[in-house]
Amino acid sequence: MPVICISSSEKDSGKTAILSGIVKESLDRGIKTYVGELENDEIVEHKKINELLDINNKNSSHSNSDLVFLELNQNDLTSQKKVLDKFDAKVIFIEKNDDNFVNIEKSFNDRLVGFIVNGVMKYKKNLSNDNKKIIAILEEQRFFMTKTVDDISNSLTTSKIIGDQNTDKIIENYLIGGFVLDWGPEYFSTRKNVALVVRGDRPDVQLSALQSGTLNVLIATNNITPVEYVIYEAKKLKIPIVIVEENTEESIGKLSDSFETYAFDHNDKVLYSNKLLNENINFEELFDVFSAPITK
Repeated sequence: MPVICISSSEKDSGKTAILSGIVKESLDRGIKTYVGELENDEIVEHKKINELLDINNKNSSHSNSDLVFLELNQNDLTSQKKVLDKFDAKVIFIEKNDDNFVNIEKSFNDRLVGFIVNGVMKYKKNLSNDNKKIIAILEEQRFFMTKTVDDISNSLTTSKIIGDQNTDKIIENYLIGGFVLDWGPEYFSTRKNVALVVRGDRPDVQLSALQSGTLNVLIATNNITPVEYVIYEAKKLKIPIVIVEENTEESIGKLSDSFETYAFDHNDKVLYSNKLLNENINFEELFDVFSAPITK
């Protein structure tokens, strides 16, 4: 029963996101997988990831699983080393840069699988792959900052939601309704997972967005309820309409402020993480390393 720890020497490095993507890969490979965290120095189930991946650990434990993944939340290397020694575990470090590579390599030796450098700015990928312990260098991903329709409605002064289905859908892009030179549906189809922010009495813009095939929510501002035929089309397409008291400019301001905090809290983010890792990591080699003895 190999135990693989996912750790970091710093906070907010993206451990949970990367761990969830690796766990999904393990499950997709048909491996009996347990994902856990530490509680009083013992392994307990990782409730957040289990919920996101719909893993049922009712009749399983880490001791009867083929592969165990453990998220470590201590940043102190000495404490982490004690955990690895206790469970005879290996470790992957999720780091934002290579500042601590030398100390980590000295501390963990053969227990270190390698580093995943995460959240690197697109135009600052200046790390060298010459270090054989670098598993992947991942660019900063805006998708992990996305919020759901429910989150949006909580960020604004919502007076009513028409059509409460699909309010857990991810919103990736925000478009403001107004005069555009392009044909409406074509303009709104330039982005996916769209929220339209528009004054409630603009049925022309609202219908164009509804016809685009990319709209996930219609945010009607100025506390104006859209006309009946817009509501009919939205209900037919199962697209919720969120009616808010703010005007369009105020709504955009509040939504922008809401991105100061975000969470890894949606299954779509798990799928995105797994896709990202598959594009940047040789999982065949990595899973061979997971199952190999620490010393040969």
